[in-house]
Amino acid sequence: MPSRKGADAWLRWDYVAIFLVIVLTVGIRFRLLDFPLERDEGEYAYAGQLILQGIPPYQLAYNMKLPGTYAAYSVIMAVFGQSIAGIHFGVMAANVACILLVFLITRALFDSTAGVVAGAAFGLFTIRPLLLGLAGHATHFVALAALASIYVLLKAIGTNRLAMFFLSGLLSGFALLMKQPGVFFGIFTWLYLCWREWPGTVPKTALVRKVASFSIGAVLPYALTCLILFRAGVFQKFWFWTVSYARAYGS
Repeated sequence: MPSRKGADAWLRWDYVAIFLVIVLTVGIRFRLLDFPLERDEGEYAYAGQLILQGIPPYQLAYNMKLPGTYAAYSVIMAVFGQSIAGIHFGVMAANVACILLVFLITRALFDSTAGVVAGAAFGLFTIRPLLLGLAGHATHFVALAALASIYVLLKAIGTNRLAMFFLSGLLSGFALLMKQPGVFFGIFTWLYLCWREWPGTVPKTALVRKVASFSIGAVLPYALTCLILFRAGVFQKFWFWTVSYARAYGS
């Protein structure tokens, strides 16, 4: 058995290591804050500006993507400014959060070494131009919501904290809202919840409550989005572009 002092030193080592990884990726991204917006970034930035002006998505600008990334861009521009550097700074913050979440999730499932390696690999892959990781694509925000959902679920597993299961589902719902393929992260997280909690030693009613809490949270972001866009008078356009047109395009 390692001594307590040795365990504490190891704990400090893995956090220092992932901090250095984050410093490296931030340093590279910081030097490129002002590089021109890529095609999708321009689309998201324009839709985000319209939201900040009180114009709902799908009224003047529309696409077959769900509006979560548009909303994320509007938040970024409201916080960091409506500029290229402001947008890329917000994307950089999302990327740092993803690196940290990958580290924490892998560390919880395996060990500290695996956590550092996973976080470093993720961080280095996201700055590769070949993968378009330097641009603020929807995948950054899908990954952020999905990783946060998984991390919260890991904290909730084995407890009766229904609010945590609800929060995990809510974050999975946000992953879908960022882009339609995000639904697969929600399905994975739901299946993982069932696998970890079943059969278990607790009554089945407890599992039902946990699954129900997660499911309600997962559905809520999309349901509220539909309600908001309906009240804004653009639900018909929203449904056409994100469901009818997207289904025809995909087939």
